Amino acid sequence: MRADMAKVIVERPRFGSRLPSRKKGYRKFTQRVPLEDQPKREPLLGRWKGCQRNLNEHLGPMRRFLRSNIGRPWNRVHKDLCEHVSFNNPVQAHVLTHVYQYVNQHVEVMNSAHVVLVSPEWAYGHRLRPGEMYICPHTGLLKAVRPDRRRTPPTKISGEGLVQYLWRDNAWWEVQLRHLPDDPDELWDVWLERDVADLTAEDCRVAYGGKLFAVSKRPLNREETRQLYRKLRQRRR
Repeated sequence: MRADMAKVIVERPRFGSRLPSRKKGYRKFTQRVPLEDQPKREPLLGRWKGCQRNLNEHLGPMRRFLRSNIGRPWNRVHKDLCEHVSFNNPVQAHVLTHVYQYVNQHVEVMNSAHVVLVSPEWAYGHRLRPGEMYICPHTGLLKAVRPDRRRTPPTKISGEGLVQYLWRDNAWWEVQLRHLPDDPDELWDVWLERDVADLTAEDCRVAYGGKLFAVSKRPLNREETRQLYRKLRQRRR
């Protein structure tokens, strides 16, 4: 970490630094003096409109430093942060209070793309967004939540026996299959809508996963579609 990190982050003009100030004790004066003796006119100062002086830290260097150390043990990263910060200087020590705005300590890791908070209580179970940093409770490494890779929806689900569920025309179809005979004769594939004699082994493999052809098909209704999705979720667990 750069030696002047504390100076870079803290030494910056505060928000509202040019706002004029009232005299010391003015608020107590207005509370103590009777209403009829209150000032008849007052300037519209920023602090009375909700605009007060606030700290204006430049936290970009710290954020970039933390991201550049993803994958390192957190104890070593924290040691590097403390190396150039004087705890006797309250201004420099204030720098470390911003570290845990970017790094989450108390988490539970489901997988690299699913990390949830376990503390504080009001945020229990809150899922971290992709890119947020956390300390891995198992390895102690500084990590970042990976983006969740969305799975492409399936278009073919195997059922019981020679039954497959195939997706076409925004609907699921139940397709009954049979093994290819040695002599297809005048058989017709109802799914590919072609003569079985004209089908190649590659056509059957791509459509059904083997030397099979479709003898019947029907669309699933809503309840059957829901049951099919339930079975699919159970298989993925």
